[in-house]
Amino acid sequence: MAGITDSAHTNRLIKLLMMLPSPRTEDTYGPFWDRVAADIGPSTSTGYVTGKIAVHLKLLLGEENPTLHRERLASYSLDFFGQASDKLVRSIATEVNTGAPDDTAGRLWVQELRATAFAVLEESFPEERVHEAVASWVRSDL
Repeated sequence: MAGITDSAHTNRLIKLLMMLPSPRTEDTYGPFWDRVAADIGPSTSTGYVTGKIAVHLKLLLGEENPTLHRERLASYSLDFFGQASDKLVRSIATEVNTGAPDDTAGRLWVQELRATAFAVLEESFPEERVHEAVASWVRSDL
């Protein structure tokens, strides 16, 4: 099966996010996304969390600068799940491995999301910037 984008890392990030429940059911937010928003902070709305994921997912599939939007999707994914509390990890585990006796699947999901999101960020780092930095290091007097 072909991926959604031309990036294996971005496709994996999307698949990890799609393991979570859809954000809306009959015009209401699912309780899972309420827990994600609460985990981030008391002033974070559920709509903010789901909206950031949705808009960057939508835009990275379009024609307008998909690299920027895959980078943003990765960044927001790290913001929302990178430091997940134990309570959120248990909620994630319930979603990705229904009926599991513990939160192992949630911990693994968070670990995989972190590594994958970072791989997307790394992949998005411009090659010309790498070459310029290498040249700068080589020229420097240490």
